[in-house]
Amino acid sequence: MVSRDSKSLSVTIRCNGADAVGVTVAAAQAFGLDRALDIDRAARLAIIVEELVFNLADHGGLDAQGEVELVLTHEGPAIAILLSDNGAAFDPRGAPSEEAIPERGGGAGLDLVRAWAEILDYRSDGGWNRLGLRMPLTA
Repeated sequence: MVSRDSKSLSVTIRCNGADAVGVTVAAAQAFGLDRALDIDRAARLAIIVEELVFNLADHGGLDAQGEVELVLTHEGPAIAILLSDNGAAFDPRGAPSEEAIPERGGGAGLDLVRAWAEILDYRSDGGWNRLGLRMPLTA
């Protein structure tokens, strides 16, 4: 389910694990358009959301019935990103940088997230994980 007001300063997206990547990335793209972000910042926002939610599905134990909530808020010169899920606890602040996964040819996803956004907070409580980030809209 997507709760969305055109041109709103904030949008909340709730979905299950089976649809989470597609739904949250589409919502991030629409939010970027609604907020008239420049093409680079809009693309970065969508990529950040895709990396985080894909990691939940791929590594976080988020099954098809798992729940994901994404809140995007335009706060002056930044976009606040709050991602909540009921998958396995994982604090990305403690993950090593450039941890390669050779069989998938990657491992740079969290490094991209860290390069483009500041991880403000992570909490795991009552079976829910909450990750807060801030993506600046200026260089």
